[in-house]
Amino acid sequence: MANGLTRDISRPVRADARTDALYLELEPDSVFAILHAPSERAQSDVGVVFCPPFGWAELCAHRSLRKWAEVLAAHGHAALRLDLPGTGDSAGTPRDPARLSAWSAAVAAGGNWLRAAQACERIVAIGLGLGGMLALAAIAQGAPIDDVVLWGVPRNGRLLLREMRTFAQMSSDAGGDSPHAATPASEDELEVAGFVLSRETGRDLQALDLTMLAVPGAEHRRILMLGRDTLEPDKRLRAHLEACGASVTVAEGPGYGKMLTHPQFPIPPERVFARTLTWLNELDVSMHSGSVGRATPTPQPSSATQTLLRVGDAAICERPFTVELEHRRLAGVLALPQAGDAALCAVLLNAGAVRRIGPNRMWVESARRWAARGVPTLRIDGAGFGDSDGDERRYFQNSEFYRDDSVDQIRATLDALEDRGLPSRFMLAGLCSSAYSSVQAALVDARVRALILVNMWSFVWSEELAALRDARRAQAMLRSGAWRDVARIATSEGRIGRFARTRLHRLFAPRNVPGTVAAQTDRILDRLNERGVQTLLLLSEQEPLAEDFIADGRIERLERWPTLRYERIPIDDHIFRPVWAQRYVNEAFDAALARAIDSASR
Repeated sequence: MANGLTRDISRPVRADARTDALYLELEPDSVFAILHAPSERAQSDVGVVFCPPFGWAELCAHRSLRKWAEVLAAHGHAALRLDLPGTGDSAGTPRDPARLSAWSAAVAAGGNWLRAAQACERIVAIGLGLGGMLALAAIAQGAPIDDVVLWGVPRNGRLLLREMRTFAQMSSDAGGDSPHAATPASEDELEVAGFVLSRETGRDLQALDLTMLAVPGAEHRRILMLGRDTLEPDKRLRAHLEACGASVTVAEGPGYGKMLTHPQFPIPPERVFARTLTWLNELDVSMHSGSVGRATPTPQPSSATQTLLRVGDAAICERPFTVELEHRRLAGVLALPQAGDAALCAVLLNAGAVRRIGPNRMWVESARRWAARGVPTLRIDGAGFGDSDGDERRYFQNSEFYRDDSVDQIRATLDALEDRGLPSRFMLAGLCSSAYSSVQAALVDARVRALILVNMWSFVWSEELAALRDARRAQAMLRSGAWRDVARIATSEGRIGRFARTRLHRLFAPRNVPGTVAAQTDRILDRLNERGVQTLLLLSEQEPLAEDFIADGRIERLERWPTLRYERIPIDDHIFRPVWAQRYVNEAFDAALARAIDSASR
């Protein structure tokens, strides 16, 4: 048995562990993957492939899966994280045909590649939700995977779809009173909190029943089934796996809910990390000596440091992009046109705490469209987000999104792009706090020639303004008789919860704040206009900045800033989950890019 299997699981993660982004060259879609290689050579000959859940769950779990892979690598296990085809940074779209088979093939290819690239004797798949179903489906088809960790995995696709539809119904309430709120993606699609499943994919999932699948070589396989907090793993699935002859271990899975909360507040399930390591260390010698995953030989996929994509009639190239900043590495993906001289370069920043793919993967789609139009476009994670280094826990406090080091990160990113020969004129695009950071960067860096500001909280950050807005909302609720809602939010942990943290009378006290913020906002808009920065300000319904623009009389004074374009989207949803709203935003983005190109060319 390799010596890495007996190491102390409490050992902290090594900071020098190697992380490499790569593409597995598969058909029809290349798969984006990140390898976490052990920092010490050949500590363990057991490798791990992560099979992610779908949609919003993947967004929330992404940072925790990164932490999990780091823990495994620190204890000697090479770990590979995948983006399924048509999701994340991988090629393809969710509307492409045969998604389910492409997903299970990607899992199989990941195991095959990891076995060869890291000389792993045995491959373990860790699957959450849909990812666990794909791992078992891949094994049934002869994938080079030996053992499996299943967390929150239902026994069939009907149960998964039922859960998705329930979540979709709950999230659709965010549409407010918009006439478009109930509009489906199309008759052939299931819209799940902004993410789409085609009718074909839904039909294939509906037909997938894990209890009907064979488990080849089951007597040589180990399976760890984890519950979801207090819920036990699927009993029928467990019975099926045991009946096939697999060695099944059942354990609690504390922290599932906290991991899948909003992307700003996930808590990595460290107890599950430790339990998984213990389970890996318990490999029986006779089991470990051979690999059932090699029973069916499969061709090893090749890997590459970039991938070529077709976007309409154009060809583009995507490659990983990193920025070194004060012993931290920022991670991104750069989409490059194959031909032509670009007038400017675009940078898409995190949408709040959502990683670089953007809300509902919109940043990936925009980056590829823009590269096809000849504009190099980078989507990048700020420190503490997605795949970048940094402590994500700091962002539990909203004020941390508005620190000056965000501007330093943006400027370092522009430097890195310019150093690699890309145009020295830039367009920045951000949602919420990253829109604010984009403005601050534009004020101090003349290379920023255009801005797309989506649902920005304010042009000026101030705790007093936050309290004032909370008071304004509370007063509106009181006037409408919703005093029960006021009592509820007064003790909440969110933005409105400042009732509990700032004394109630302070919420109504600062009368000079509106005038001060209004004057500062006007001065910022003046400076951007004087420098000719083409700016799109795009706001949904009920956004507090839109209320400020009305209250300050700025709507009537928009001609004062001819470089500013102010647009509203008729929906009360901060991240545009309905597909129709995504299309609306995409059109506004593309029009803003056209104006920026024209301005840069002139």
